[in-house]
Amino acid sequence: MKGIRWLRENGSLALLAFGMAFALWAAAVWEENPPVERTLADLPLVFHGLGPDRVVFEVSTERVRLRLRVPRALEGSIGPQDVEAFIDVQGLEEGAYERPVQIQIRRRGIQILAVDPPRARFRLERVESREVPVSIQVLGQPAIGYQAGAPLPALSRVEVSGPRSLVAVAAMAVGKVQIDGVRQSVETQVRLVAVDPQGEWLPELKVIPEQLTVTVPVEQRLGFRELPVRVTLEGRPARGYQLTEISVDPPTVTLTGDPRRLEEVGSYISTEPIDISEARGELIATIPLVVPSGVALVGSPTQVEVRLRVEPILSTQVFQQVPIMVEGLRPGMIARLSPENVDVILRGPLPYVENLRPDELRVWINVGDLERGTYTLTPTVSLSATVTNLSWTLIPPSVQVLITPAPTPTRSR
Repeated sequence: MKGIRWLRENGSLALLAFGMAFALWAAAVWEENPPVERTLADLPLVFHGLGPDRVVFEVSTERVRLRLRVPRALEGSIGPQDVEAFIDVQGLEEGAYERPVQIQIRRRGIQILAVDPPRARFRLERVESREVPVSIQVLGQPAIGYQAGAPLPALSRVEVSGPRSLVAVAAMAVGKVQIDGVRQSVETQVRLVAVDPQGEWLPELKVIPEQLTVTVPVEQRLGFRELPVRVTLEGRPARGYQLTEISVDPPTVTLTGDPRRLEEVGSYISTEPIDISEARGELIATIPLVVPSGVALVGSPTQVEVRLRVEPILSTQVFQQVPIMVEGLRPGMIARLSPENVDVILRGPLPYVENLRPDELRVWINVGDLERGTYTLTPTVSLSATVTNLSWTLIPPSVQVLITPAPTPTRSR
């Protein structure tokens, strides 16, 4: 009884004391971990309560921006996984709606300050599907002298699925094939999209299957024939050189004329002769074509650009027992080599390698002020001229070098 009487007489004081203690605790927590503002700028808007037979489309916004207040300790870890922006469409009938964006918080300590946009507009409809015809658009033109036939899709009709109002106006599923400049039939995978009678894309509709194999037949037109260009050469490159590359632009040309005369032309079109006598290096020339009588070139120049590359033939020469020179030896020191000579296998352009004299070849090592001791070093090869595509092999590839003080001469009595 005394306890109850005490509570009646002092209850307000107890509540006041508890409130002050809580305030002091909250102030301490606030001071130690003050809240900060954080923005989530790209939060996806989702819809709850959608069954498999209904679909939402024409949504006024697909992303939501949130301004949050969070404890400083959580600032760096807050992300889209901690909150969800959603609209509940459970129980709604078909039609157009505008509803507030709701926020679900999955982590304690987060306070929502602002939602942008606060509301969203959308349409809700049943999902339906039906078949529509496939239409393939062929873009570009085949090469001159060729013609393309009608495209052949693997299926003539496909299914479109989505909001019933859009399925009702879908006219066809359209795909595109590029054939610009081709010389043979094209078979490729084509992505299909649904369009309305005006050809406007209906992105809300799904096409099943989304891709089809489409073949566009391409064949040569009667009275036309495409032939490769053959470069005619005269003469021989300089001694020790060889022709390593030849290219022509354009590589093919198209002829037109009587079909029987075209068959008599042969398997290629020749250029006027190019003289490569004593040629070295790269040669670029514009050369006329030899056009047979009774036919004519179509859409092609009467000349072609020819590029030739003439490079030295690679050859090998062996130089035996070449002495090794020593450089960089410190004063008062001597070097003993084992072995003192090496064989040099030289590989490079034939005109240079075959005419190289032994006195134009130098093999040396740099001891680089080395102290007394035994070392294994790789000799260096020096030549009298700088030549590209030159390489060498040493046998043996390295030598042993013994560096010792020079003997002190003894005084004779």
